[in-house]
Amino acid sequence: MRVTNIGAVPAFNVVITDDLDAPQPGQLAYVAGSATMNGSTTGVSFAGSTITADYSGAYGTLAPGEIVVLRFRATLDTALTNGTVVTNTGVAAWNTPTQTVSASVSIIVGGIPGVAVLNGSLWHDADFDDVRDAGEQPLTGWPVDLYRDGSLLHTTLTDPNGDYSIIGVQPNDTNGVIYELRFRAPGAGANTAMVGLAASAFTNGLQRIGDIVVPPAANLQGLNLPIDPNGVVYNSIARIPVAGATLTLLDAGSSTPVPASCFDDPVQQGQVTLSNGYYKFDLNFSDPSCPSGGDYVIDVTVPPGATYVAGYSQIIPPTSDASTAAFSVPACPSSINDVIPGTTLFCEVQPSEFAPGAGVPANSAGTVYHVHLTLDGSQPPGSSQIFNNHIPLDPELAGSIAISKTTPLLNVTRGQLVPYVITVNNTTGTLLTDVTIVDRFPAGFNYVAGSAQIDGVPNEPTIVGQELTWSGLLITGSSSRTLKLLLAVGAGVTEGEYVNRAQVINGTTGSAISGEATATVRIVPDPTFDCTDVIGKVFNDANRNGIQDDGEDGLPGVRVATARGLRATTDAHGRYHITCAITPHETRGSNFVLKLDDRTLPSGFRLSTDQTRIKRATRGKALRINFGASIHRVVAIDLSDPAFEPGTTEIRFQWRSRIDLLLEELRKAPSVLRLSYVADREDPALVQRRIEAIKQQVTEAWDQADYVLSIEPEIFWRLGAPTTKRDGR
Repeated sequence: MRVTNIGAVPAFNVVITDDLDAPQPGQLAYVAGSATMNGSTTGVSFAGSTITADYSGAYGTLAPGEIVVLRFRATLDTALTNGTVVTNTGVAAWNTPTQTVSASVSIIVGGIPGVAVLNGSLWHDADFDDVRDAGEQPLTGWPVDLYRDGSLLHTTLTDPNGDYSIIGVQPNDTNGVIYELRFRAPGAGANTAMVGLAASAFTNGLQRIGDIVVPPAANLQGLNLPIDPNGVVYNSIARIPVAGATLTLLDAGSSTPVPASCFDDPVQQGQVTLSNGYYKFDLNFSDPSCPSGGDYVIDVTVPPGATYVAGYSQIIPPTSDASTAAFSVPACPSSINDVIPGTTLFCEVQPSEFAPGAGVPANSAGTVYHVHLTLDGSQPPGSSQIFNNHIPLDPELAGSIAISKTTPLLNVTRGQLVPYVITVNNTTGTLLTDVTIVDRFPAGFNYVAGSAQIDGVPNEPTIVGQELTWSGLLITGSSSRTLKLLLAVGAGVTEGEYVNRAQVINGTTGSAISGEATATVRIVPDPTFDCTDVIGKVFNDANRNGIQDDGEDGLPGVRVATARGLRATTDAHGRYHITCAITPHETRGSNFVLKLDDRTLPSGFRLSTDQTRIKRATRGKALRINFGASIHRVVAIDLSDPAFEPGTTEIRFQWRSRIDLLLEELRKAPSVLRLSYVADREDPALVQRRIEAIKQQVTEAWDQADYVLSIEPEIFWRLGAPTTKRDGR
């Protein structure tokens, strides 16, 4: 293992370690006493499975340009099968705080003499040093293609550690065969941009290594691809990479795409992101339309479909765009805008090579990005590219929140408190931030201060007019939150239905992310202050004057009914009470109609007052309506066919004096006249006319009497029915 100080200052605390059990224990066994450091055993020790060479402990600092060589021997486990790749890794550590670097070598058990092995690693090179450091993300599952003279010879995939090996490669050191390695992202297509420059001892290009020389039995190491994309296109809510976004670099002055020839990889103009969301622009300034020092705009087109909102994010808007001054990338490295000043030649505007996590607040320093850039070729790529410039896209959030609003009350009165419950459910599996619940209440209603709670915790809203707002809420994925509040019904609210509405909006964009939930209550009259009760009595009007006098008792069991169908029956004292019989008009009152069912009067009783009573009702005032009834004297007169001239309605002469006697009898006391006609074989129509004629004659003669005469006609058929009906004619 060879360690060289390539820095400009001495290195302190230099220690070299090699763990023979890493990464796979048991494959290698140390040969005791074989380890030397620069040819000496001084400072070298072995414990467990680790060889340690403490250079600084033995020799002090490692001067710039000095080299330390650790040599040792190890034996292979005899149980290893042919084809097993045995990898050994050495680690050099120095300085305080400790810095480390590692290197590995692999051999193949049972390899055929004369053929070679190609080895390498793929990773996201966060610090741009082409050295795979701890914590840098390996690229797993990337296809690695080996080409021989331009034809595909072999393909393998990187393992979970981002490593690959291609075994059995024929030597080409003497025969002129050309080998080339090409690296592909999983799912890459014709519109997939190259995002990294290979690192090896051969000819390195974007995601390729050419002119590889393979000696016999060689075990070539370090055929690596460290990628360094400009950033990640990600979901502004879920904070996950977005696949299918199209990125185009525009000339800021004309807003037209620069030619594809302006890029080292022409596909980068109009590139489409994969599942990792990576994008990259390797601008080469080779055309007058893409001058060094020019201003450029990154244009992003959302993936096809309705998944994302077109345009730049409104939730996390860009720090610079076409409407602002361009962000100068050449001036960025090591400036206040460079959040990782340790990489002195590169401009990084966010602290991580990955998209900001859900815990990073929107519009904070952790979400800064630029789409309007000044780029030049003075010191590429630090002056021509911006890094960690992660671009968010807003997902279409409409309908992502299900909302409901309920109240346990249907009918309420003025001054009453009405409880409402608003439930919001996040139907996505993603945390939603900056959520705002808006409640719009009807005119005349008022919020009860201190009544609002969210999930049982007091949370007062912002009140503007008839709108309550709860802002800055978080709703985790597939969860719900419950808001409870009270509204008071104002005194000036009129009767009718009143709708309370609630909706959830995105606090940043102001756009609705839920439907509108409603809850309706009906304002009804207050039984105490608005209704009109009706009370009264049905009494025995012994003197038939329509007024209840002393000694005139009530009649029980008599039914009265309103025009709306409300009914009441008198008690043992003849009293009745109809609660809220009518709600009169607020300003002009209303007519109230009450009718007595005379069929429910005691036997022999007849009304001495009007059967139907109409009174004017005023809101909040009761009405009293009494009905009188008494037992009437019945005077009966029996009629039959012989009393009339044949076939006419005229009474025979000898019976006419009986009418005067009848009137004298009726004048003796208030009475009911009952006209009873006993029919035999007469024509029914003739019988009816005779009854009407007698009734009219008596009525005309009675016109000047002192009470209203009631006449009750009756017809009796000796044979049970008129002859025509009984015979079926």
